Amino acid sequence: MSAHEQKQLIASFWDLPIEAQQATARFLVGAKLGEIVEAHAHGVVEVEVEYFRHGKCHKLVWDASHGKLLGGTEQIVIDEVLTHLPASGRAAALAGGQRIRHIKVKHAKPDDREYLHVHYLSEQGAISNQKLELDGSPFCN
Repeated sequence: MSAHEQKQLIASFWDLPIEAQQATARFLVGAKLGEIVEAHAHGVVEVEVEYFRHGKCHKLVWDASHGKLLGGTEQIVIDEVLTHLPASGRAAALAGGQRIRHIKVKHAKPDDREYLHVHYLSEQGAISNQKLELDGSPFCN
């Protein structure tokens, strides 16, 4: 955590702003909620919700400042993040050749521009990752 980042635990889903509840509830139906963390960094308020479904732990990240889904680990969340990327960015993320395990739109430290960080899972269980510009070109920091 950088010196400019502040995090705090949120006691209950119902303590989140109504906009965050409404935007994330459809992904959480039927799941058991875990920790909810609110982070303030890069001029953005992010809400990370940990939840459990079918014996697996998942996360989703909501950008409360701009009202958009930034990332997550469950396929329905990954698909939603991909739909909001330019077609070239979506194609590049899917061209990794393996199943996407985790995806997140992040902010670059020097200039706060958004980029995509994708983690892949091979059939053998190996985890790899790549960073891409939102248009799908290689991320250059």
